[in-house]
Amino acid sequence: MAENALTKVARIAAGSAMGATYKDKDGKQQVIKPTGDANYLDLSGVITNSGSSSDGGGTNPDNPSAGADYYAGSLADGEITERNLEWSGTDDPTKDLTVTFNDDPGTKIFGQYDGITILGHIQKIALDKGVVGDTSEVDLNYDSKNTKKDGYYTTTAPYPIYIKTESLPAGQTANVPINGVGEGLDNSNEKSPELNLTFNSDKTLTINHVMGYSNDGDSAGATGFNYYFVVDTLATFSTQGAVAQLPPSVNLFSGLTSGDVMTVGPSSFYENVMDGLEVTFDDYATISSNEKVAISSLKIDKTFKIPKEKLIIGNIINFPMNYLDYADLSSSSPVKSAITGKYLNNKITVLETDDGSSYYNDPHTYYAIDAGVFNVKVSKGKINVMCTKLLGEPSGIWLKYTAKLKVNKVTTYKN
Repeated sequence: MAENALTKVARIAAGSAMGATYKDKDGKQQVIKPTGDANYLDLSGVITNSGSSSDGGGTNPDNPSAGADYYAGSLADGEITERNLEWSGTDDPTKDLTVTFNDDPGTKIFGQYDGITILGHIQKIALDKGVVGDTSEVDLNYDSKNTKKDGYYTTTAPYPIYIKTESLPAGQTANVPINGVGEGLDNSNEKSPELNLTFNSDKTLTINHVMGYSNDGDSAGATGFNYYFVVDTLATFSTQGAVAQLPPSVNLFSGLTSGDVMTVGPSSFYENVMDGLEVTFDDYATISSNEKVAISSLKIDKTFKIPKEKLIIGNIINFPMNYLDYADLSSSSPVKSAITGKYLNNKITVLETDDGSSYYNDPHTYYAIDAGVFNVKVSKGKINVMCTKLLGEPSGIWLKYTAKLKVNKVTTYKN
């Protein structure tokens, strides 16, 4: 039977789309219906929620960008990968820093990756009626809600800092303001510190520091603090989907060793180690095959943590030693402190053995004779842990011995 025009129109309309669905940024399904009498769909909500942007930084309502710095993803969930060390060193924020990369960045700065990432800290300078006072360091606390955290400098600028390759074209300057409540001081005159980055034609990177401050605004001489962002580390980065994380119950190392600690389980760029690695030392540091010393006597903690943000391939992380007064080697009788110059009485007991099983107290007298060395180098599949303390025996001249700590366990941890 022939189909009349009205029936044909009805059939076509029945098979036509009467709306659309999409998932918003929270993963919830939303429905778009035609507006009014028109057969158009209003897609403005899709664009608003998609997180896309033409500025190279992306738009994320929950984690807004700060200049060239954008939220690249969750480090804790493994969304940041391919972090290779390209620079670390000393940064004087009162001067421009010229970075020469470890690898050739190419003419489009590390275009084979998503961009570069920066770790650093805040340098805090006291100001009393215009007179500069003590300088100290403050760690950064990234919080998009801008809530003050005691002992930290809170910023809403995504941290670690992530800058896309296309945001750093050669010869142009990218600005990164370290916005936020900072230390949350109650001052009337405030400004956030900033970084200005320029990728040069000679393939170096120039970093200019802009001082921030929080003070009372007294024109005759302000009281408060000045702030700089100090660069510690610069690396490449790329992004990927979230990955499953290793639980803290899994031991990633089996054995007893110093130096290279081979780990089993972590992915190539440590994307799957939760918030980082927790390393456990044996109770005793080794001096020789038949001598050892309790690490508690050396004031060294049994465990330490390597934050995930610092697990960058090639990175060398220096850890502070707990305070232990040590001897001045210019004198062995009497033994004096190299710190205070006063008589030193913190003797260290060394244990020794003749048969490898039973230990007894070495009858000689020992002292620490240096502050110690404690660092970790990060590589694929291993971390190199170097933790040593020099001991000395005053015997007319100082006899020197090295106490070396050994690792017996590595796990992940969750803050």
